[in-house]
Amino acid sequence: MIVLLQLAVCSILWLAALFCLPSAIRGRRRLLFWFLAVFALTMTLQPQPVYDAVDAVLGGVNTTFFLFHATVIIAVALMNSLVQLATTEGGISRAGRRSTVIAVIVVIGAQAVLFFGSDWRLTSDVRTMDFDRWDYTLYAITTWFALAYFAVSVLVACLADYPRQHRIVTRVSLAFVSLGCLAVLTYAVLSVWSAIDSSQDPHSTFTESSRGVYFTALLAAPICVSIGLGLTTVVDAVAGAWRTGRDRVLLWRITPLWERLIEDSPELSLEAASPRLRLAFGREPGARLYRRYVEVRDSLLLHPREATAAERALLDAVERQTHADRTETHPRRLTAAATGGATPASATPVPPTTRLRGPQP
Repeated sequence: MIVLLQLAVCSILWLAALFCLPSAIRGRRRLLFWFLAVFALTMTLQPQPVYDAVDAVLGGVNTTFFLFHATVIIAVALMNSLVQLATTEGGISRAGRRSTVIAVIVVIGAQAVLFFGSDWRLTSDVRTMDFDRWDYTLYAITTWFALAYFAVSVLVACLADYPRQHRIVTRVSLAFVSLGCLAVLTYAVLSVWSAIDSSQDPHSTFTESSRGVYFTALLAAPICVSIGLGLTTVVDAVAGAWRTGRDRVLLWRITPLWERLIEDSPELSLEAASPRLRLAFGREPGARLYRRYVEVRDSLLLHPREATAAERALLDAVERQTHADRTETHPRRLTAAATGGATPASATPVPPTTRLRGPQP
């Protein structure tokens, strides 16, 4: 059951990273992409079957154990930078970035010395070792301290930024990340306490009494963090895909009308007629839809004609689609004198130039 949950978390993280990849290629959300990719790699190394397979490839000497801890440090540092960048006005300072990089290098360097300079790494199952050796205890504690530090840093930034956010999905994302940070902090504190207590008293029952809280925090931390950091990306990607699909449908529907009208006034068009297949798979369908909508409108102004109800409904739908992101800048309404009628401008429901001439329904 635990392995299935771990694999599910890995799938969610890799899916979120995949959704973020196009934006990263275009130069946006690169930090988020790298965090999701490193975090997904970290969680992929956690399930026992994957751990055994990777370690066999790396020589079977528990190198995967060191790799897992190193990627954990890098992932939490990236998450801290990501949250600080999103919540700090003006972004992260150069000194802040330098200090984060130095801290990561120091921690991973210390872990490398402790890991490769010891013989406990050759144990058959190093993940079940007792804390009866100071070098192994110190190795584990360095990771937990780093987790606790970055968890507190991210939690404080999320709580401070929460009141400033008005978008519901962003607030939900911040809430999940905060819960994940609390789980990480709980896991780190329990781990450090258990390690110190076990090293002092081998017969301590602290680990058994806190096992339920420990494993709950261990499972809840990656789940909450992955949902929190991937939710906004997935929602935006789905919304963008829906809008693009709607643009293509309307572009396909308005093209026959555009082709007929442009034949009478080809000088109004910035592009020539193209195969229908390009409408379904061409780039920037939203921009082409808006351009053809404007050209249809201009052609109707020069060559007034009777409009069918279907044509008026189509242009109304295109207008709503193309002006969906322009809610703050309303188009300038024409006055009654300009339109040649007696209807006041305030009574005009939409700009007269965006409608076909003809009887209204």
